[in-house]
Amino acid sequence: MADGRYKVVIPGTDYYRKMVKCQAACPVQTDARAYVTAVARGELEQGYQIAHDPNPFSTVCGRICGAPCEIACRRGSVGPDFEPVAIRPIKRLLTERFGPENAGFLPGVVSSADDSAALAPKHAGTPYASAKTEMTFPGLGAEAVFSSARWSRENLKELAVESGRKSGRVAIIGAGPAGLTAAHDLALLGHQVTIYEAGPKTGGMMRYGVPVYRIDQQAMDMEVQSILDMGVTIHFDMRVGKDVTLADLRREYDAVFLGVGLMVGRSLNVEGVNLDGVITAVDLLLNFNLGYKVALGKRVIVIGGGDVAMDAARTALRLGQATPEQQTALGETENRADDESDAVHEALDVARTALRLGVADVKMISLESWDELPASRFEIEEAVEEGITINPRLGPSRIVGQNGKVTGLEVIEVASVFDENKRFSPKFKPGTEKVLECDTVILAIGQSADLGALGGADDVHVSPRGLIEINPDTGQTTAPDVFAGGDVAFGPRLIIHAVRDGHLAALGMDQKIQGRPVQSGVTTAWTELPTHAMPENWMKLNREKVPGVPVDRRTGLSVVELGYSQEQAALQGLRCLECSVNTVFDGAKCILCNGCVDVCPWNCLKIVALDQLVGDESVEQLVDSARQSGAVAAMLKDDTTCTRCALCAERCPTDAITMEAFRFKETLTYNK
Repeated sequence: MADGRYKVVIPGTDYYRKMVKCQAACPVQTDARAYVTAVARGELEQGYQIAHDPNPFSTVCGRICGAPCEIACRRGSVGPDFEPVAIRPIKRLLTERFGPENAGFLPGVVSSADDSAALAPKHAGTPYASAKTEMTFPGLGAEAVFSSARWSRENLKELAVESGRKSGRVAIIGAGPAGLTAAHDLALLGHQVTIYEAGPKTGGMMRYGVPVYRIDQQAMDMEVQSILDMGVTIHFDMRVGKDVTLADLRREYDAVFLGVGLMVGRSLNVEGVNLDGVITAVDLLLNFNLGYKVALGKRVIVIGGGDVAMDAARTALRLGQATPEQQTALGETENRADDESDAVHEALDVARTALRLGVADVKMISLESWDELPASRFEIEEAVEEGITINPRLGPSRIVGQNGKVTGLEVIEVASVFDENKRFSPKFKPGTEKVLECDTVILAIGQSADLGALGGADDVHVSPRGLIEINPDTGQTTAPDVFAGGDVAFGPRLIIHAVRDGHLAALGMDQKIQGRPVQSGVTTAWTELPTHAMPENWMKLNREKVPGVPVDRRTGLSVVELGYSQEQAALQGLRCLECSVNTVFDGAKCILCNGCVDVCPWNCLKIVALDQLVGDESVEQLVDSARQSGAVAAMLKDDTTCTRCALCAERCPTDAITMEAFRFKETLTYNK
């Protein structure tokens, strides 16, 4: 409010879409609200379909996603614990029950009614229990319990059967999340897809850059296989630029997608960086995940404070827990390529029988302070739990060595990391240098791309940052038949961002093959919810930490996070605020009694005079129209603080306030 006036907006479709902050924050527009509440009411199969609909890597994301949806979740600002809904762990429960990793729970094999029976008595009467029957929207499907993105599987299937379509041939370079997502969508659209993967396995940085203790690689493999089973052909150990050229592929295929990722770790421009014992985090994780022996010694220092640095430090700790003989055994079993599934189990057996002979001394240094560390909070907590020492506000000065081998790292205290404009501009404190003894220095300071796949293609432009330039809406490079996405186009980001890039590029390549653009539209629907109310004692439901393996049992290859039980996930789902439900006011019925304002526990409602409103042209037109009709006041609502408790609707004596659910569906059609 300024000068006694309130700046207001008239809500529209975009406004209500952004109000569902978890979905708006998800790069692929997953309706997390919908699958979280589906779990709360015991409808797990439906929850899985919602979670998987825009995301062919729901299994992977249920385990290792950076979860921007949780960061955005409004529940994190409400309640005694001020913690967001545990969206990612809830997704994991759904994929464990109905995802490719558990064929015994595939949809159609086990009835979701059996799963929900045990929860029905405890949660009967909650607002989520009857949501399914209340939310039926004409034009949005038989049961529009969720809002869908443009790359919804159903949308792609409908697009695939439109008249006059052409079937094309597409080559994808790199079997990472961006390339595999593009392959998934293109297969749904009816195109022939061939993947050229430089390594012996699929997954890209999901496999080579994520430690095995964070993800069940067998589950990931099954999810990838479900994409390949759609008719996608893949060639392993096929390096584009060496075994086949980009020019060859461009002649043979209608379109080519570059999803090569960032597989090269950045070095550090300090004295001693070439000493034996200096390794990049990317190289460490890649070799460890492939099962190769990595000798680090007993004392390790990791430079960096991001998630990659955390991964490198925790991986080094695990290497320090095994004897040389056990490390060799791990390498021998993991390096088998004939039957990777058996190799994983055998390596786990070796790790679980290994004696804990002591913990390696693993330290981390970071320029940032504790509050500035860019790593995820749970990653920091788990690293500290496992005995890793984190040293914030220290920077590398030089690497110390003797006889060509690392003996220590000289560090210097950091005065500040960012300048007054919040730009990265570290400054140090002269005279504060000291040497930390170590055997190995791991550099976790960034990644870069190996662009050898381009083979000198002059029409594919590369930015000064060493990334491939693309149209962010279509993934098209400066060459009309070459597309790109993922880290090679944007730099290091979350896996879910790469999935989005794959979606957009698939649609871009389809448009190129069809020779006509795809048009995206939005259909919306509102449904009144006369019985809407928040769950009983919902304010007292705190976020529960995801169960994990005890620290003293976290051996080399054991996956740390165990996941929620169905009961735990259902209780966590009940914490959702259901941000797609809105209070709708009928001014013709309002008698200005102020009852709704008085009863609101969050002070988000206010009745003000019309002359106190200020806004854009549409607001001015609405105010003028209201004055002409005889209105003198307006109801204002602060949606950012509203918890959808429905007390205002219950209190209103004239039924001027209703609780209504908002849903949308993005649609795809070809321009004729």
